Amino acid sequence: MKLRNRILFCALIVAILSALPATQCTTASSVVGTPPNVVVEEFYKWYIHSVSHQIDPFKAGKTTLQKYVTPRFMRKVQRIAREMASGGYDGDYFLEAQRDYPDSPNLEDEWVKNMSTSKLTIKGPTAAVSISFGENGALAKERINLLQEGGIWKIDDVKNGSSVGLVK
Repeated sequence: MKLRNRILFCALIVAILSALPATQCTTASSVVGTPPNVVVEEFYKWYIHSVSHQIDPFKAGKTTLQKYVTPRFMRKVQRIAREMASGGYDGDYFLEAQRDYPDSPNLEDEWVKNMSTSKLTIKGPTAAVSISFGENGALAKERINLLQEGGIWKIDDVKNGSSVGLVK
């Protein structure tokens, strides 16, 4: 009886361990081929949820942040955040919001509910897409540049989208 239980236990462990790499490969490959606009939408849903629940994406959410953002851009955002903090300023590089910043769960729905992407352009390994939040972009508008790394689109720059398309 003991031998049978040990054999069953070992078989169970082997089955679990052999399934793990397959699960990891499926998860990683499901991101490959995801269109840039979908990557941006997924990122901002996660990001807004994090900040609205007081989770620092650069600390507690760093692994997820790395999934969506290029290392170069992460360094740039962290450098700018340090410079702003040393000058006594507070800002969010990903959401250049002027009002109703989603810093509480009550405001999360307002941001995500009316989120939309537009103006997608893809040129080789680079892409750009506009995203707006709130009704007709009333909360914020951003222009996102993406770079393809290993077949995966990642955010490489964010610019205030309010001025996109305006005459100089």
